[in-house]
Amino acid sequence: MTPIETQARPKRSAAILSSVAALGVLVSFIGTVTAFANIEAAGKAAALVGADNELGYPSSAFALVVFAVVLAVGVAELAGATFTGGWQLTLAAVLAIGTIFELWSVSLALVGSALTVFLLVQLALMAALFTLSVIHMPRGRADAGLGLFLVVAGVIGFFAAMRLTVDKVGTFTDPSTAPSCDVSVLVQCGKNLESWQGSLFGFPNPLVGVGGWTAVIMVGIMVLAGLRFGRWFWIAFNIGVAGALVFVCWLIYQSIFVLTTLCPWCMATWLVTIPTFWLVTLYTLKSGHIPVPERTRNFFTASYGWVPLLTFTSYVVIFMFAQLQLDVVHRL
Repeated sequence: MTPIETQARPKRSAAILSSVAALGVLVSFIGTVTAFANIEAAGKAAALVGADNELGYPSSAFALVVFAVVLAVGVAELAGATFTGGWQLTLAAVLAIGTIFELWSVSLALVGSALTVFLLVQLALMAALFTLSVIHMPRGRADAGLGLFLVVAGVIGFFAAMRLTVDKVGTFTDPSTAPSCDVSVLVQCGKNLESWQGSLFGFPNPLVGVGGWTAVIMVGIMVLAGLRFGRWFWIAFNIGVAGALVFVCWLIYQSIFVLTTLCPWCMATWLVTIPTFWLVTLYTLKSGHIPVPERTRNFFTASYGWVPLLTFTSYVVIFMFAQLQLDVVHRL
């Protein structure tokens, strides 16, 4: 076994992890029971709001599952179990997903005036657990950041694609119902979903995202688990990511210059596709999976640290096009 595979979390850290997770289980359990009690008390007049409405059940129930998983890992470590570095990295990815979910729940609660103390405490505890997992993340894994990013980006992209799919199905079942993401004439997804551009391949585009982002999540998890892939795999994966970027660029052009709308869930997909392309491409080049001269490889190795700047620059370019064409600043 390598040093990473035998690396165990210190007992003190495992105890803190277990304690915070146990508190999270308690808070989210009370939040779930309270939500169901309120729904039952309201009877036929019950109306779910915020994340509860989006999911169809209390969002605290999802947090309860995540906290329970983390608690099980922490207790197992206290009992003497040794988890490999891949396990610890995967736990960090799960907590990153949980934190993103809690942020989303809180944001929807704020919009719907349904913010509760349970949601705020859940967010604080989830963020604390994620921070602990990052602090004790195994060292020596150059691909750890890549794997973690792929999981988080994949979850965001998958969720955005699922929401678009649900809204598209909603237009089939009840054409008079506007999609949930229709905010204004400028910010909406209804026009995009109804256009031919929204079903380029003969079926709704979001279905491509559901499948594609699922693959990204799985690759991220396998990278975190320590699996090693052959050159052909990384080249094929890079081609897939590059294809996704080309498709997204075409959608951006169609949205801004043809449909003259900004679809919220579409933009969420743009936001994660762009850095995914830069990160995977530069990683593949610097790792030698795509054969390049040594000097060129050194250039890509140095460029790997500039992914945030490259991503930000890409966002600025898109915003400039949107502003020039749609006058976004004054129309929001």
